Amino acid sequence: MELFDLTGRTALVTGAAGGLGGAQVEALMQAGAHVVATDLEAESIKRRLARSGLPFRRLTTLELDITDEDRIAACVQHCEREFGGIDILSNNAAVSLPAPLIDYALADFDRTMAVNLRGLFAMSRDVAASMTRMGRGGSIINIASIGGMVVDGPTSAAYDASKAAVIQLTRNLAVELAPAGIRANAIAPGYMFTEMTARYTSDPDYMERLTTSKIPLGRVGQPREIGGATVFLASDAASYVTGHTLNVDGGWVAI
Repeated sequence: MELFDLTGRTALVTGAAGGLGGAQVEALMQAGAHVVATDLEAESIKRRLARSGLPFRRLTTLELDITDEDRIAACVQHCEREFGGIDILSNNAAVSLPAPLIDYALADFDRTMAVNLRGLFAMSRDVAASMTRMGRGGSIINIASIGGMVVDGPTSAAYDASKAAVIQLTRNLAVELAPAGIRANAIAPGYMFTEMTARYTSDPDYMERLTTSKIPLGRVGQPREIGGATVFLASDAASYVTGHTLNVDGGWVAI
C-alpha cells in the first residue's frame, strides 16, 4: 500500500464542489494528501464535503474561477507560500451545455471551451511552471470524458469536442513536461450519477436503454468510483504512466 500513499503531498483539485470533484478530494485525503479544493464558491465545497465525515485538517478551500488568469496565478502562489508547492493537480472543473447543433449558441460554445479547455490549459501551464521551479516533479490529472472518444449523445457536440481536445492536450503535456519529472494523464469517465448528468439519469426509460445497450457492466457509475483512478495516477504506483487516458466507463468504449 505504500505505493498509493500520498502523505506529505499537496493536491490541487478544481471543480471540487461537484460530484466527481468532491469524490476526488475525498479519495486524495484518504490517501494522505493535503488537498486544496477549489471552486467558484468555497462554501459549496464545504457543504459537499461535510457529508463525507472526513477530518478537515488536511483540507484547504479556495474560491477559484479557472477562466481568470489572475486568480489562477494567485492560487498557485498561495500553494507555494503555504504548502511549499503543488505535487498533484486534478483538472476537474467543467461545464456541459447541451443543445442540438442547429440551435447551438456560439456564446455557449465559447463558454464550454473557456472552462473545459482554455481554463484547463491555463491551470496546467501555471502549475507545471510551479512544479518545475520546485524541482520535485508532479502529476497532472485531466478529467476528460468518453465523449472525447465516442459520440455519447445527440446534443453534445461542443462538450465532446472540448473533451477530445483535453485528451490530445494530455498527450502533449506528457511529452513536453517529462524532462521536469511531471507526469500527465487523463481520466475519461462514462456516465456517473452527478449533477451534470441528472437531466439524463432521472429518466427511467433513457436509463434502461443506456444501461442495456451501451454499458457492459449494466449500470451507471458512482462518483466514488473515480477516486481509485485518481489516487493511482497521482501516486508512485503510476510512476511509469504518462500520456495515458484511463477509461472509467463500465466498458462503454470497449463496445
